[in-house]
Amino acid sequence: MASATIMLNEKSNPSNSESESESDSEIDSDDDTETTESLCSFDQSEEEDYLSSEDIIEESASGHLPCEFEINEEKLSEVKAIDVSSSDFERPDLTEYKKILKDLSSLIWKTLSKSKMVNLLKDFVESEFFLIDGDSLFITCVFNVNFKKGQTLHFFYIVEQFLHDFIQKEARFVIVFFKDAENMYFNYPELLALRTILIQHLEYNTDVTIYTEFSNCLSPEWEIFLKECYPYFLIVSHEGITPHQTDFLNIFMIHALYQKINIVQSSEIESDVLRIYGHYASSCYLHKQFFEKHEIQLRHVLHVYIREYYQKSQETEIVLYGHLKLNFGCVQKEIHQTLSLLQNLWPEGADVRSVVCSISCSVTLKLYKKMLYNAQDCENLNTGTENHNVQDLKPLALNEAADLCRMHCLSVIFLQHLPLFQRAKSRIITCIWDRALPPFLRMLKKCTFFILKQLKARNNWNVNFTGLPDLTDNSLWKNIVYYYEIEYSRGLNLGLGDTLMQEYQKLWNTVLTLSGDEDFGGPIPIRTTARLFLTQKETTPRGSNQEIQKLGLIPLKAEIIEDYAGDILSELPFLSSDDPAITSLSKKKEFDELIHWHSFRPLSDDFERTRCNSDTKSKSAKERREIQKLHLFYYNLGKSLVGSNRSVKFITGGTLPPPENSSMKKNTKLQRTNAEKFIEENQKRQLAKLEKRQEERWNNLSLHIEKEIKENFNSGIKRLENFLQTCSVKSVRFTAEMVGLDTCFKLWMECCLKPEGESRDISIIINLMKKVHILHEKYSELLQNTHRRKLAKYLKYIGFDNLAYSLCPQVQESGTKKDISKYSVHMGAARFQLTYMSPYLFREERSDPDPRVHHFIPDTWQRELLDVVDNNESAVIVAPTSSGKTYASYYCMEKILRESDEGVVVYVAPTKALVNQVVGTVYSLFTKALPKGLVVCGVFTRDYRHDTLNCQILVTVPQCLEILLLSPHRQEWVKRMRYVIFDEVHCLGGEIGAEVWEHLLAMIRCPFLALSATISNPEHLTEWLVLIKRYWQHVESTVENSGPSQNALKASKKQQRKRIEKPSYRVRLVWYKERYNDLEKYVCSLKDNDFIIEHYHSCAALTVNHIKKYGIPLDLGFSPRESILLYDAMVHIWPEWTRMQELEPEEFSCFKNKIVIMRADAKKYEEELKKEIIRWIQLDPSKVNQLLEYLKPQNFDSPETKRQKMFPCFVEKLKEMDKLPAIFFSYNIHSVEISASRVLMNLIDKQNTHNDPNSEKKKNYLIKKLKKARSSQKRNISTFLKSDSSARIQRIILLGAEIKEIRKNLKKYNEFSPDCTYTDSTAVDNQTLAKILRRLRGTRQGYKLQCLLKRGIGYHHGSMEYKQRQVVEMLFRQKHVKVVTATSSLALGINMPCKSVVFMEDSVFLDALNFRQMSGRAGRRGEDLIGNVFFYGIPLPKIERLLKSNVPKLKGQFPLSISLVLRLMLFVAKADDKEDAKAKALSVLQHSLMSFKQPKIKCMLKFYFIYSLQFLATEGYLNSEGIPIGFSGLVSHLHYHEPANFVLVSLLEKCLFHKLCIPINIDGQKTFSKDVMETLVVVLANLFGRRYLPSCVKYLKKKFSHSMVILDALPKEFATVVEEHNNRIRENFGSFLLSISNLADMRKEYQLPLSEIDFSGKECEDSELVSHLMPGTESRTAVSPFACLSDITDRDLFDMDVVNDAMLRTICVNVNNVPFLSLVKYNKNGRKCPLNGYALNFYKNGSLSALTVDNWLNMGDAFNLIRDFVLVIQSIRISLSELCDDKDDNVVLAFKQLSEEFKTKLWRKKNKDC
Repeated sequence: MASATIMLNEKSNPSNSESESESDSEIDSDDDTETTESLCSFDQSEEEDYLSSEDIIEESASGHLPCEFEINEEKLSEVKAIDVSSSDFERPDLTEYKKILKDLSSLIWKTLSKSKMVNLLKDFVESEFFLIDGDSLFITCVFNVNFKKGQTLHFFYIVEQFLHDFIQKEARFVIVFFKDAENMYFNYPELLALRTILIQHLEYNTDVTIYTEFSNCLSPEWEIFLKECYPYFLIVSHEGITPHQTDFLNIFMIHALYQKINIVQSSEIESDVLRIYGHYASSCYLHKQFFEKHEIQLRHVLHVYIREYYQKSQETEIVLYGHLKLNFGCVQKEIHQTLSLLQNLWPEGADVRSVVCSISCSVTLKLYKKMLYNAQDCENLNTGTENHNVQDLKPLALNEAADLCRMHCLSVIFLQHLPLFQRAKSRIITCIWDRALPPFLRMLKKCTFFILKQLKARNNWNVNFTGLPDLTDNSLWKNIVYYYEIEYSRGLNLGLGDTLMQEYQKLWNTVLTLSGDEDFGGPIPIRTTARLFLTQKETTPRGSNQEIQKLGLIPLKAEIIEDYAGDILSELPFLSSDDPAITSLSKKKEFDELIHWHSFRPLSDDFERTRCNSDTKSKSAKERREIQKLHLFYYNLGKSLVGSNRSVKFITGGTLPPPENSSMKKNTKLQRTNAEKFIEENQKRQLAKLEKRQEERWNNLSLHIEKEIKENFNSGIKRLENFLQTCSVKSVRFTAEMVGLDTCFKLWMECCLKPEGESRDISIIINLMKKVHILHEKYSELLQNTHRRKLAKYLKYIGFDNLAYSLCPQVQESGTKKDISKYSVHMGAARFQLTYMSPYLFREERSDPDPRVHHFIPDTWQRELLDVVDNNESAVIVAPTSSGKTYASYYCMEKILRESDEGVVVYVAPTKALVNQVVGTVYSLFTKALPKGLVVCGVFTRDYRHDTLNCQILVTVPQCLEILLLSPHRQEWVKRMRYVIFDEVHCLGGEIGAEVWEHLLAMIRCPFLALSATISNPEHLTEWLVLIKRYWQHVESTVENSGPSQNALKASKKQQRKRIEKPSYRVRLVWYKERYNDLEKYVCSLKDNDFIIEHYHSCAALTVNHIKKYGIPLDLGFSPRESILLYDAMVHIWPEWTRMQELEPEEFSCFKNKIVIMRADAKKYEEELKKEIIRWIQLDPSKVNQLLEYLKPQNFDSPETKRQKMFPCFVEKLKEMDKLPAIFFSYNIHSVEISASRVLMNLIDKQNTHNDPNSEKKKNYLIKKLKKARSSQKRNISTFLKSDSSARIQRIILLGAEIKEIRKNLKKYNEFSPDCTYTDSTAVDNQTLAKILRRLRGTRQGYKLQCLLKRGIGYHHGSMEYKQRQVVEMLFRQKHVKVVTATSSLALGINMPCKSVVFMEDSVFLDALNFRQMSGRAGRRGEDLIGNVFFYGIPLPKIERLLKSNVPKLKGQFPLSISLVLRLMLFVAKADDKEDAKAKALSVLQHSLMSFKQPKIKCMLKFYFIYSLQFLATEGYLNSEGIPIGFSGLVSHLHYHEPANFVLVSLLEKCLFHKLCIPINIDGQKTFSKDVMETLVVVLANLFGRRYLPSCVKYLKKKFSHSMVILDALPKEFATVVEEHNNRIRENFGSFLLSISNLADMRKEYQLPLSEIDFSGKECEDSELVSHLMPGTESRTAVSPFACLSDITDRDLFDMDVVNDAMLRTICVNVNNVPFLSLVKYNKNGRKCPLNGYALNFYKNGSLSALTVDNWLNMGDAFNLIRDFVLVIQSIRISLSELCDDKDDNVVLAFKQLSEEFKTKLWRKKNKDC
């Protein structure tokens, strides 16, 4: 058939397109060889239908970077239409700016090259929006490697899919198209028209907010917009379609960075089912500096270079053919007239496609005819022109142009009447337009542009814009042309069909009517001329060339498969047993046994491989000593956490009764025995004696305390408070409080009598009012009338007359005429209490004790927690940090310990630091006499374990508990679990390892407690957990009724019932929202070497738009003082405010005449003020704008280097303000350590300035003298032992005295003056300090840390050894250390109470969740009255975002991986209790949080499960019964590293490691050369720990003599095997997609994702031509019908670069979850993203510091990445050694050598680097 010869695919991969003639390796080795094609090819020729940004970019990069970088040189375009860059710079007014633009380009490339791939949708979800540059969106989508030029509908599908992905994940964004950017497309009519269509489509057909009114990024209106609606970040392209646009984008980016708006590259955005990731570049001071320095020049460039030039170019004519010119003024005038005429013809409106087609054709033909007639003759058209691009082109004749327009009209009729599923069957055309056509086609596109612009301006015509995204179809048009000029001319005459013919004739007749001329011919015949419009072109077909195999799945028989996915499997095709695909599986051999490796051999699990720090069962004396030391340390650690007097002891003499409960007391008898009466009388006598002793003690101390208060007020008050805390007799405390009150009043009177110049100490009145509050609220029953009169008198004196009268009316009546105004505070009582006493305001707390709690009186919500545990229920507990939620955990532990010796409580903590803290607490709280071999507490982390399986309280991390739960032979221990406590359960929302939390919650049968401070949707989480518990309840009921086992089960349960209560399946939500202590925020900035510290009111973070859209955030609270500040600001802004008097503090209903304002009263006042702000917005939003602006603090920007240098001075400032102890947070480990060192050096410098200049010399002299004396003493002792001599004895005694004296003198020089240290000398004695610091011996940088700790300074981060972290934590809790710099390692639940938290620097990882976690450390309950948060160098917009953003909702994770499926199958197959194992596995599969209430996602997960099984079966990891075989043990052991674990097995099976690892013998021992080791590192680094760099890195090729920035490619043999593996993955995944394609929702597949415009419809059956043009000969069953328009077929599903864009979107299987290991990764525009060569760089140079400089990693990332890489090597080494019989196997030895070398380099070198 004729069509068969033209069905060649034009599309090609970036790596094999014709524009790149060289291979990948050649391109990689010499990027400078890349050439630049002009964009004119997009409009002027059809040589390539598939565009790549590679074709048009390099121009802007040339010469923009400094000499240390190599930049690809551009090949300048020779096309006059765009060759304006060089000529522009030759203009005198622009030449001087050339260097500025180059420097700008350099700065932008550097910034983008250091960007980090992060999750974009974090804290701003549901609260903030980000910004998408419309032109960047346009560029990214139009250069999508899967988009074929001219396929408008597919383009809009790509755009909408991009935007819909964000919207589906609840992102909020706006799109901006700048007016001036339109000018840049003027020479490219097709792009100009497409951009206009995109803007109007988004405006008319979607709800997306777009802005088109801004001129450019430097316009005043844009500045105002950014100020009012500060976006979170900007998505922008880093390169434009021309040099001009690239400069425009660079200016746009530098302006955004100047405004503290971060940048995300549009072309490198990736997504999965739950998240969207992008390369995120942060703003820094350098950007501000550059913009401020060059702002005037940049504005001038933008004005002249972009606006003037292009506006001028719009006024000129363009040359079509020779002297045949098109005048745009005539075009616009003609279109305007024709639109009016068409509106009269179609007054009711019409489809926009008909409107645009009819007007563009009529106007184009009319003007073209006019141009032809105005020309002298056709021969002159091809001569006398300077335009070399068009001089040889013969123009179209008028009738030829009419033919082309007729076929265009027919294609539009097809678009309007043919459904998408029919158009998707179109045959593939490889022909391109003849080179004479593009000028005419550009004329049509230019008309389209002007038509759309004028249509938008007309508001009185009802045009249907739904068809905008499907305005043209280039392939369909060419298909029609091909038929009429080739096939029709050969005699193939096919009918068009009545309906299509009528519509076509109507449309063409309209064209004739509008053109007013009959010379163009009628609708029939469609083709009247013989000129060929198309030219045949040979292209390389893209995608896979392999034949699509027979569809079907491999049948697998296993109960778990049928139970989980049986409903899906029943609808899928299966292969027969004799199919070659199945018979080939049975022929697969085990791994080559000649190498003595046994793939079937079971491997040790992660539990056995974890280092054991000696269990209690250890027999070694040395190990027992280590255990004792460890227990002693944990005990001391616990003391620092809970105090020394909190120990609960249990005994094993039978089961202890449960703790007394108030409900149990109801049945006790009221009659008392004589013994009880005797005990009661004895208690009364003891109480009387105690009261007498306390009175005597007070009488002895009272005078001293009064005297001290008068002499040193703060010290005296503190001493009084200490007495009150230790006094247990209420009457004595009352007396002491009255004495304190009297003393304060007398002191205030004395203070007021001082000369007016001296300021009065307001703290005296604060303490006086504190005493009034305490006496009035807590001792009201002891207050006599005399006491009340005294209180009233004091209140009257200080100016609170209303309170005095309220307390004692007689005071007002017996008032004296004496002038007491000088004693007044000159402030209302309510205002004073809110302003100065906000930390001391009383809360409404319960006074009735709970017998279950001995140390405090629990709140109502805390009692509910205790009830949960008593009833064996589960609970989700959400309460703010420091509120006391953790107490329920220890109550739960106590309960289980009381029940029996067998029950186990598992405490799951997210970090090792938190594990150690919990263990220490357990050791200090609980002791219990247990049978030999059992202990109270055990630990299991990935680094170490002890007493894991023989303890009653196991503290672990999620991954380790999962190991135990999925271990087939540890299920007996699992059954002992009685409770699981999940601390920081919000980690469910994390990015790495979060799915493990889901697995645990799904698998455990026992009750649980899930604790968190930061969950915004706990109801959703609770509902999900309720569903899981119902599942387990159903499983239990099924087991109980399962026949034969029923009796045995009942017997076993009856045996346990006496000791263990039956667990409940109820799940409660306990949600407490109020924070105990207020947090006040401060902004710190530098100005002229001085610190400006201003209070930051929480309201200052809000904007009017934010309040309108989302209201005031629920957790945005004020302290009472901040409420007063807000009220005063409101009065200042609006003096005529109607409710001003009502909300005046003294008149407010909850405050008026109230002696003691409660916390709840202040909260009501806060809520009223918030309501009033919302009311203001309704009345006058401008007032709210003024109010919020008035509350904003002043902030000054300064360079990072200056802030870092001044950091020690800032710490000193906090010390002066009494804001220490403080934790200083940073996300950079290097900054954490350097900052701590800077503070230390500042103290040392300060001490040196204070000390005698000769003190160092004297100190050194004493040290030498001490050494000499010790040496002499040793010699004398040695001599004395050999010959007894009295003289020697005397000499030894004298030397001992001398040494003692020298040490005494030396101690003076070693002592720190109080202002040169941050330690509290009274907090920890020297002996205890020495014991604690001794734990640092042998640790990395132990001496450095010790020097810091001795001065009260510490640092804390995840890369420290755990001993170091523990020491820092202990000393900070004991108040010895006051300054700690830390990363987020202290954010997750670590008990480190501090007065202040400081955020030292901005980071992409500082989001709303982390901010709340970190700031929660400040103002801990029982430690501080108020918490302080300081922002040091954090941009104000970022602060605003942190305060007003909501915490992200928990939505779950993608719960499955192929490795997990294999582990579950392994677990079910090998477990002792197979029914229990199957139930657990099904729970994991069925109950993912992501699929909760999401049936579509549930179905998608079943698809993925089926695919995983198919992959495992075809790769030889599962047999037909679903039982794991082969290397399944090795793969599952490396499950953290999918897909590298599967690739590793492929490499092992091909024996490539044996071919590589050829040893050399040195001294009879096998060793491996440096080349072998480096090659092995390259191989492993290409598999494990892969970290991609942005594609723009290739423009910044740094010249390093010894560093590896970009990782070397895999050796050829290894790459071949990886490619074979990938080919199998392609084949399996492509076949799988084809198999499940019938399960897609085809109704949605024919709708655009965002606008939901439906392109389905009734199939056209009466047209022979349609059937011919759309035969459906290519297979397109599993491809999106929109993608089919770009000639994508089912074969393209075997190309992993195409799959995500091409597959049916309702299938929802993401390619990221496929074990495909890309050897080369490309971004959306086909740019190569290289792998970071950090692992090879470190192996070669052994320097972590080099990685921070060369590989753009921060120190923490560098250390963690290398450490993980070492762990991978070690894990592989252990696995291979267990599989291999030969201990001297070369591969095993090579991995051993590599492991040891890496460990040596890491642990030795880190000391130097850090």
